[in-house]
Amino acid sequence: MTIGHFPTKWKTATVIPILKPGKDPTQPTSYRPISLLSAISKIAEHIILDRLQSHLETNNILCPEQFGFRKNLSTTHQLIRVVEFIEEAFNAKQKTGAVFLDIQKAFDRVWQDALIHKLISYNTLNYITKIIQNYLVNRNFMVKVNNEFSDLKQIKAGVAQGSKLGPILFSLFINDIPKQHNTMVWMYADDTAILAKHKNPNFIHVALTKHLQTLGAWFRKWKIELNVSKTESIMFSKCRNNSKFRPPKINNKSIEWSQECKYLGVILDRKLSWKPHFTYIKNKFRELTRKFFPIISRNSKMSRENKILIYASYLRPVLTYACPVWGYAPNYILKILATQQNIIIRNIFNAKFYMKNRDIYRALDFPTFNSFITKIATNFFKNLDDHDNLAIQNITKYTPDPKIKRPRNILL
Repeated sequence: MTIGHFPTKWKTATVIPILKPGKDPTQPTSYRPISLLSAISKIAEHIILDRLQSHLETNNILCPEQFGFRKNLSTTHQLIRVVEFIEEAFNAKQKTGAVFLDIQKAFDRVWQDALIHKLISYNTLNYITKIIQNYLVNRNFMVKVNNEFSDLKQIKAGVAQGSKLGPILFSLFINDIPKQHNTMVWMYADDTAILAKHKNPNFIHVALTKHLQTLGAWFRKWKIELNVSKTESIMFSKCRNNSKFRPPKINNKSIEWSQECKYLGVILDRKLSWKPHFTYIKNKFRELTRKFFPIISRNSKMSRENKILIYASYLRPVLTYACPVWGYAPNYILKILATQQNIIIRNIFNAKFYMKNRDIYRALDFPTFNSFITKIATNFFKNLDDHDNLAIQNITKYTPDPKIKRPRNILL
């Protein structure tokens, strides 16, 4: 730390390619590279990260809209901002236009010299800047396939994948992303969205297009490449047909309105009915359940307590992910997920057809699906009100009301 030197031996990564589901194994792009770094290098990174974060937090440098890899902030916090923004517009009889940007190979293509320039501009302590600069340069990797290693190749751009420092360095690199008064920005690492709301869809088109033009110039300046083909837009409205609204443009290319978009693992449909998301989660849950079925089936000799433990640790989190965001959905839609839990619990309990679900839950002393997500949401919103993040504080405060559809209605 004193001399600003990061040992060369710690800069070599072993990359293991993992085939993406359903992809052609003969194509290199079909593989996801998993980077394995020296364990001792991560200890050194942790020390550097601790001091860098202390500087960033003390001087309030990171923009409040960036929630990625920050203390006391999660994907659920960012999603609640998005959903509250959209539902608030619905209640005001407004529409909301959203563009979900896809930054191509975001971490791998960070302009290192520009990153150091930005660290200096944020008045980062000299010794931290010096060791980060040394940490970034002369990095190498080799690919491992079936116990065979490739030759060493040099990494000339980007931040190290799988590192502790990588996410915060990327956040600093895009920290000065342009903002505009008539649009809002949501960021979780490289997952970036811009939203605008208004009664007039033409206003939304102009606001989003203008902001995208500004972003396009900013991306070119800092050598960030946007994947326009994977960038999606959606108009959240109660109208039957969104095709009549003009879509936003970027690089003179229209981004046609989609019926639904996936953001931070949650599917947002244009009316926020949540049915597409629940259907997606149900299918994902069933696929995962099949893998565990041999040990949690009725005929399995594993103890009931361990079966419950497996369900609560591995399966239930799939059903309940981001539940404070969608927990206010109507009961007939929530039943899609509640039924999946009931099936597993009845299976674990080896229940007969005439046994009632409420009696089974009482006998197991296990919470029902609805009571569990309500408990999570209660704690979440309690902590949300006391949060020190400025972007969260700007969420409109309101009292839950069954006449108004808003996320906090789960507390009723």
